Amino acid sequence: IMPLIALGLVSFLLLSFACSAVETAFTSLSVLQIHDLAQKKGRSGILLEKLTRNPDIFLTGILIGNNVANVGASSLTTLIALNHFGDWAVSLAAGILTLVILIFAEVTPKRIAILWNQEIALGAVYPVWFLTILLRPVIVVVILISSGITRFFSGKKAAKFSREGLLHLIKLAHAQGVVKDDETRLVQGVFRFRSITAGTVMTHRTEVFSLDENLTAQEALPLICREGLTRIPVYEKDPENISGVVLSDDPLMAVMENRGAARLKEFARKPLFVPASRKISDLFLHLQKERLNMAVVLDEYGGLAGIITREDILEQLVGELYDENEAVDQEKIVKLGEGRYRIQGDASLYLMGEALNLHLEHPKGIQTIGGYISETLGRLPQPGERLDIPGARLQIETMEKTRIRCLLCEILP
Repeated sequence: IMPLIALGLVSFLLLSFACSAVETAFTSLSVLQIHDLAQKKGRSGILLEKLTRNPDIFLTGILIGNNVANVGASSLTTLIALNHFGDWAVSLAAGILTLVILIFAEVTPKRIAILWNQEIALGAVYPVWFLTILLRPVIVVVILISSGITRFFSGKKAAKFSREGLLHLIKLAHAQGVVKDDETRLVQGVFRFRSITAGTVMTHRTEVFSLDENLTAQEALPLICREGLTRIPVYEKDPENISGVVLSDDPLMAVMENRGAARLKEFARKPLFVPASRKISDLFLHLQKERLNMAVVLDEYGGLAGIITREDILEQLVGELYDENEAVDQEKIVKLGEGRYRIQGDASLYLMGEALNLHLEHPKGIQTIGGYISETLGRLPQPGERLDIPGARLQIETMEKTRIRCLLCEILP
């Protein structure tokens, strides 16, 4: 009878090995892997996808099988110890069996399953499906009891997939070299596209080039050529009172046709006004629909905040765009060394969060790191001044009148 008992013990250990491997193989499959297997592996892949839609069912079945195997192995080990060595050996045998199960029926199969999760899951899909059918009454009872206990502590359901999870996968793929730098930036840009406002990416009113609508085409043309712009906002009396948008071709054609005395307001097109809180994803579609390239951004009081173009919006996806004769701006964030960066004062807080993982709480109207520093200090900062913020230490490097031009950032451990 001892050979049969030994064979039973080995069989239970092998069953525990198989259950541990299959459990890890199923649970380590990602959503993308499951979808790919369902598309490429025929019936086995489709059944695998069906089983993973209800993880409680197959996990409970596997765990029941695993526990039966471990209890059976423990019972047979106790029987062998009693028959051959006596009561004193029972504790020793239990300790040895625990070590054997831990190494050969838990850790080892799970390590193997992580490496070969797709192959093991596909190979075990039919046995697991049959096991869930065979043990369905027991599985239902166990799930009902477990669900009742779980609801007692929390009624929240775990999300299967999220935007943050997908972005984490992209970062992981980039770290492992699967996705390149430019591809990573493009994907991240797509995901933040719907959350960025016009006020974040607009050209601030202090940097907007505009002309008086009463200037003649002859007077305006040299100024327009010097700036090299194709669309120029024009104002009535006050530069903050934008009354229209002029295409550079119109004054040029007027001068060529000996109509240089015509005023800019005669060529002006009605501007599109948008609030600074307008999402750029909606604004981009609006500009496309209306066949416009520029919008005038207003602050919460209806005053001029800045201007935004379709190019400004596209740059949030593909990076900076430059014309042949346009000077290349300095990068908003430049790495100087390990944990040290030089940052332009007009760098957006969105960019700070994405590039440096610094997510700063700020008032609704604050969009840039320069504005954040001024708001935090409650006054204009001075060159060389330092400021500690959550996760980093900032130092003002240069100022331009009342604006922060450049600053240094040291990431704190």
